[in-house]
Amino acid sequence: MSGILPETFIKTIKGIHGDKASAWLENFEQLITDCEKRYHLKIQTPFALSYNFVAPAIRNDGKEVVVKIVLSRHKFQAEQKALQLMKGKSIVKVLEYEVERGIMILERLDPGHTLAELQDDEDATQIAANVMKKNMIPAPLHSNLPTALDRENSLKRIYKNNGYGPIPKETIEEALHIFAHLNASIDKQYLLHGDLHHYNILKSEESWVAIDPKGLIGDREYEVVQYLLNKLPENEVEKITEKRIDIFVENLNLDKERVLLRTYSHAVLATCWTVEDGNYSENFFRTIHLFRDLCDTYNLRRSF
Repeated sequence: MSGILPETFIKTIKGIHGDKASAWLENFEQLITDCEKRYHLKIQTPFALSYNFVAPAIRNDGKEVVVKIVLSRHKFQAEQKALQLMKGKSIVKVLEYEVERGIMILERLDPGHTLAELQDDEDATQIAANVMKKNMIPAPLHSNLPTALDRENSLKRIYKNNGYGPIPKETIEEALHIFAHLNASIDKQYLLHGDLHHYNILKSEESWVAIDPKGLIGDREYEVVQYLLNKLPENEVEKITEKRIDIFVENLNLDKERVLLRTYSHAVLATCWTVEDGNYSENFFRTIHLFRDLCDTYNLRRSF
């Protein structure tokens, strides 16, 4: 099984988790064997891998499921908690889980097509808005879930450096001020998916279901950010992006100014993260300029 792990995946997890990833990889074959025995299933060739191992599996009774193994215990617990709290809504179901080794057994969605496969961008955005509306719930009173303030602190740590790759320190400073302003002015906290883009919304029979929640506590405007930063067209990008924003604002009753500022500041943070991970994303870098220009179009204040 270890031979089928892509080199890009191995490089990514080593870059993020260091020695922990190396130890995990050394014991990967045994982990898979133990997982198959404990949960009475046979793991198949994994899906395209990014930060976690995710693969289809067939149980001994013939039922198809998905096995997910997460290296970060903190991220595993946040995802498991979000799935538990959103249970019964438009979110994938957890069948079994094991915190110690970061294992989840999830339902297999059928046919499992992603929202990215939809050709009509407005239809796709409307579907995404409907999924968000069903899943967003008031934040739990007490939890150790990550928050928008944690994101601000991540950018604050990055700011102590003298710039990240092509991102000048002045841009990071501006984004940090925006983060601080928006976090200080949150009216009501919600439990958000935290990474809801086209590839994390799948077709399940006649409905659409979210997968892979990060579990983030923040304002509702933050929920649309990842969608707005992904699958951007080559042509008429500003026009299409504005249409997406308008659909979200209308369907979710969001503040357009906060959406624009949230997306711009998070684009800076997300690009910095790709530099840290050793997987710098030119696409994320371009979104910095896109949303900076949109903020300027609406004469939004970018310094506080």
